[in-house]
Amino acid sequence: MFKDFTIKEFYNNKACRYAVVFVLVFVLMSAPLMFLNIQVKKCGNTLYAQSLDDELDQIKKEREQTQKKIEEVKKQESAYLSEVKDVEVVLLESLSQLDSLNDSLSAAKSDMDKTTIELVLKEQELKEIEEELDAKAATLNSRIAIMYKNGNGNILQILLKAEDFLELVSRIKLMNILAQRDADILNEIKDKRAANLNIKKGIIDLRKKQKERKTEIEKLVAQAEKKQGEIEGIYDEKNSLLAKTRANKNSLIAMEKDLEIKEAEITRILESYKYGNAPGGKFMWPVAGRLKSGFGYRMHPIFGYRRFHSGIDIIAPSGTIIKSADGGEIIHAGYDGGYGYSIMVYHGGGFATWYAHLSRILVSVGQRVERGQVIGLVGSTGWSTGPHLHFEVRINGAAQNPVQYLQ
Repeated sequence: MFKDFTIKEFYNNKACRYAVVFVLVFVLMSAPLMFLNIQVKKCGNTLYAQSLDDELDQIKKEREQTQKKIEEVKKQESAYLSEVKDVEVVLLESLSQLDSLNDSLSAAKSDMDKTTIELVLKEQELKEIEEELDAKAATLNSRIAIMYKNGNGNILQILLKAEDFLELVSRIKLMNILAQRDADILNEIKDKRAANLNIKKGIIDLRKKQKERKTEIEKLVAQAEKKQGEIEGIYDEKNSLLAKTRANKNSLIAMEKDLEIKEAEITRILESYKYGNAPGGKFMWPVAGRLKSGFGYRMHPIFGYRRFHSGIDIIAPSGTIIKSADGGEIIHAGYDGGYGYSIMVYHGGGFATWYAHLSRILVSVGQRVERGQVIGLVGSTGWSTGPHLHFEVRINGAAQNPVQYLQ
């Protein structure tokens, strides 16, 4: 067995001295490396935490900028809304004016129709009077023609045939009455012709004026319709700008809401790194399957270009149970963009595992789970080409190669 040495003998022994020197050299050489490793690990964790802090600061800045844009858009929306209301007032006035002009045009057309009917009736009345006058004129002409043929002797014979003085006087009076009657008929014919001509001329003048008024109103209606069309164009333009502004505002509000949710999520993750101890051993495999795609840069199966793969893909049939790689707390359980339905379990000491593309989630945020507890089922949600589990290991938010931490 080993020989016992005193300190002096141990020092005087050449082999022992070489052994001591070797150990000292080994310790001196190893210490800086161990220290460096500790510092690198410490700096690495700090760096990862700092990257999340930087991301949080960036999100806060973006959210603040988005809020300012929302305020600007709200002011713009208010301005457009005021302009739309002003145009609405002008448009209503234009419509009222156009309605009034259309009423005037309808009245003018109605007057034209009445005048036309009146003119037709007057022309018919005039025709009947002219026929009557023509008959009277024919009677007079016939009498004059007879008197002309017979001459004054005929009149004398009529007077001489009177048997006594009284009959003679009566015949003279009768002839005077006939003569006066003929004169009255001639005057009546003359007056009626003149009156009818004046009536006809007045109706024609009235019709002409009404036609001119109708033409003027039609011109005003055309101008009003043109003005209304222009105002409607402005109204549609303002409404379109208002609609676009509102859509922009709603998009910004949705963006600000997303940033708020993301800010809360990162804040919660950063807070989660402050409690608990790191797992004592390695993680268990979360699902029974075949490893297909490893950690690191690869050709993305959907986008077709090289892209960093922050975890590993384990092929398994849809519906295969997924187990928690270790005990911890569920800090995320829901749909997350390209990851689809996904779960994050925080295990303590900055360690977290991520499970993505699930078909079903069987846990909820804040729930405590044990190592090996079923938390979900394999699926193909999000950016996925088929059923598999995307599994990540993160330390202080930074993705690590999961294979190094699996049993």
